[in-house]
Amino acid sequence: MRIWQLHFELDKYDNLMPVTPLSVEELQSFDGRSHAKVWCPLQVERMEPEKNLELSDAPGFILPVFSRHALSCLEPLIAPHIEALPLQFTEREFLGINVTTVLDAIDYGKSVYKTFRDGKRIMAFKKYVFRSDVVRDVPIFKINDERSRYAFVSDEFKQTVESNNLSGFIFKLVWDSEQE
Repeated sequence: MRIWQLHFELDKYDNLMPVTPLSVEELQSFDGRSHAKVWCPLQVERMEPEKNLELSDAPGFILPVFSRHALSCLEPLIAPHIEALPLQFTEREFLGINVTTVLDAIDYGKSVYKTFRDGKRIMAFKKYVFRSDVVRDVPIFKINDERSRYAFVSDEFKQTVESNNLSGFIFKLVWDSEQE
């Protein structure tokens, strides 16, 4: 079993940005909390229209963003673990993907990480080791220690992206259970 950190191709394609910048509190609210009941479609625009780059199926943004096509390919797999939040954009339909599944999935005894001075809170991971029993059937999730940071995805998620030729996704391998 492998776990990948989800990233996006920021150089090959144009990216999206909010027309009105979000506050730090708004950015940090994408930590597994639901936004569905209070969400107003966020108005977005191209980050660098002057470069005339294409928009991918997953343009870079402050949270994962999928095209309607990408979501239709991935939704059967990830629906219980996300909220698809509509974005206001004139060229194509894109949705913000709020990952709502947050897991206590780290094997702290085998992981390598740096803590803040208090010795309790994790500043950064150097090596992730996941608990197989917790992540086994979860295609997309966040972890308790990095609720407002990256989403992690399974091999099945990665294979679904690749088999549907979805553009803009980058997968960074962060854990392979065979190499522990």
